[in-house]
Amino acid sequence: MINEKPDKGIITFCVSVLWIHGASIGTIALLSGRTPGSVRGIVHRAFSTTPREGMTLAQRQQKLDEMRASRKDDNRLPDKYFTALPIPAAKARPPAPKSKGPIPLYMKPKAPVPQPLPEPDLRTRAGRKEAQRRKKEAARKDRLEEAKRAEREQGGAQNRGMNGSALEYLYTLRILDDPGDRTVERAPQGISSRERRKEAGRILREYIDGCRVGAVSSVDFEREVAGGGAGIGIAAWRVQCISAIGAIRKMMPDRDYLLIEGIVDRDECPWEPIKSVTAKRFLYEAIRRSLDVVAASESLMALDAFETRWGFSLVLADTIDRDDALSISRQARSLFTTAQRGNR
Repeated sequence: MINEKPDKGIITFCVSVLWIHGASIGTIALLSGRTPGSVRGIVHRAFSTTPREGMTLAQRQQKLDEMRASRKDDNRLPDKYFTALPIPAAKARPPAPKSKGPIPLYMKPKAPVPQPLPEPDLRTRAGRKEAQRRKKEAARKDRLEEAKRAEREQGGAQNRGMNGSALEYLYTLRILDDPGDRTVERAPQGISSRERRKEAGRILREYIDGCRVGAVSSVDFEREVAGGGAGIGIAAWRVQCISAIGAIRKMMPDRDYLLIEGIVDRDECPWEPIKSVTAKRFLYEAIRRSLDVVAASESLMALDAFETRWGFSLVLADTIDRDDALSISRQARSLFTTAQRGNR
């Protein structure tokens, strides 16, 4: 029989009558002013052993008669709710698809393979424009594929300098690029701007290293020569480096030279403490301009291209060539040797 609890309240009694009457959960919630979840909970507690679906129409009417004889709703429910109504049959649910493990047996159909586009008619203007567009698109895809292939072959070597040299850091993040070179739609003519500036930074780094005289590279003028040649006072390469550094410093303000010297030689990152995006943009532009000065002095950039890019003409300073540097080195060696012999 139905599991009835004694001393049921008015709400529980009304919900039970409506449920046995044949109303749905939504209808009972609307009539009683409660939520469907609350109505479902009352029905489950009151009719947990014998559900409504297991009772016949006569059994439900008998139960409603018993509940009318002992009403607890203060005659709030109309008499029509004490008449059992037939319950419509529930709609049959479609069977669940069979599955084998986590992968269902039914699969979505594969997307159709796109058919190749018809060849454009080159006799019309629209056809010629379409052919040109396809040619550019094919070239763009080839450049992308070439960049991916180069990245796979390098094995991530281009990212190893991200936390190392400041020059390689700027190169990797494409900060050395001109704004027009940062898209694959526009292929650079000849050497790209960032490649040119990276090479200029490396040349400047070599010049700075060549100007140094350390304990390891210093010359011992007192040693005896054992067939390997006499000691050199100042190497010709060092003379060339000193001359090149002097010429580069003449072609740019001191603040610009000190900026790129700290970047290429001491791995300084002057952009890190700067918070303003606009200030960083001006700093990056100064770095690119200074490296272009070095590139122009080393014939990596034409003077007219420099003037077009930066809006002013650059005057190249004179430097010492290899023959003059070798002559100065030999003269220095002769002077040092004479001075040492005279002090003995």
